[in-house]
Amino acid sequence: MTKWAHRFSAAAVAAVTITTFFPATAMSAVRSPAASPAREAASQARETASRFREAASPARGTAVNLKVTEKVRHSLADAYWTQYYGPNLRKHHPGTSRRKVDGPKKVYYGKVRSAGKDVYWAVGSIGVKGDPISYQDGPHVWRRSAHGAWSYRGDTGGCLDKAPRALLKLWHLRSYC
Repeated sequence: MTKWAHRFSAAAVAAVTITTFFPATAMSAVRSPAASPAREAASQARETASRFREAASPARGTAVNLKVTEKVRHSLADAYWTQYYGPNLRKHHPGTSRRKVDGPKKVYYGKVRSAGKDVYWAVGSIGVKGDPISYQDGPHVWRRSAHGAWSYRGDTGGCLDKAPRALLKLWHLRSYC
């Protein structure tokens, strides 16, 4: 807000904003018979801003928190081992086996239901015992479609853009991007 805007009422600021950025909306407010044009303009501004926010953010589906079972935890570790650690780093750490995978720990697990389909997500920390570098840049993200296998999406370095916002909000997690 500029230095002078605080001297005017909210309705006046809304009217100027509407007139400047949404002239068609402002004209419809002027044409409609209302008791207070400023109040009508403020209402139109709120309505337009609400529609703009809805249009700017795509539908994210319904987020549901789920309980992590040992079977899920084991599947996540398998996906990490086979899709990331195994093919990329085994040559640098010969003799390292799947049994050395440590975790995942502190796992957040849930699903997003959108368009009649469930997509499962997990966020947690994982590494390989004896390899301190493997514990860096977490948390890590996994994804699974309704009947598919887990896919390891990678580490995040704190930037959780790989996971759906609806679940991050449900889990009270912040993304540090």
